[in-house]
Amino acid sequence: MKQPSPAQLEKAKRLLAHEGAARGAEDGAAAAAGRVYEKLHAHLAPILGVIGVQSLFVRSAKLTPGEFSGLTEVSILDGSEKLREHLQAGGSAVDAESAAALFGTFLELLTTFVGERLVTQVLRSAWPTIEQTALRETK
Repeated sequence: MKQPSPAQLEKAKRLLAHEGAARGAEDGAAAAAGRVYEKLHAHLAPILGVIGVQSLFVRSAKLTPGEFSGLTEVSILDGSEKLREHLQAGGSAVDAESAAALFGTFLELLTTFVGERLVTQVLRSAWPTIEQTALRETK
């Protein structure tokens, strides 16, 4: 897998925009990315296990060019924790495009492993106020 599909990238952008709008624009892309990470982790851990979710996020960071690729030089658990800290750092230099690439890659990997239907169900469960048709249209 080289890059996320345009559909997965669009889903990631919608999730980040929704989380950014939920707290206000002054919160920043890093904080919105941190909230997306936490929601995805919380809703996927019962399905994939904590280690499974962490592994997919670390793999996504490795596949995403730029600022996230260096986070995978450590173990899976350490890499996952550093990724979480990096995303949640309000003053971090995480920009919206980098975060969208990371989450787009994550959604692409997740879809490959568990299928589009389950991914859509998880996203609807985590973000029930997002237009359901918008998530379906981008598949």
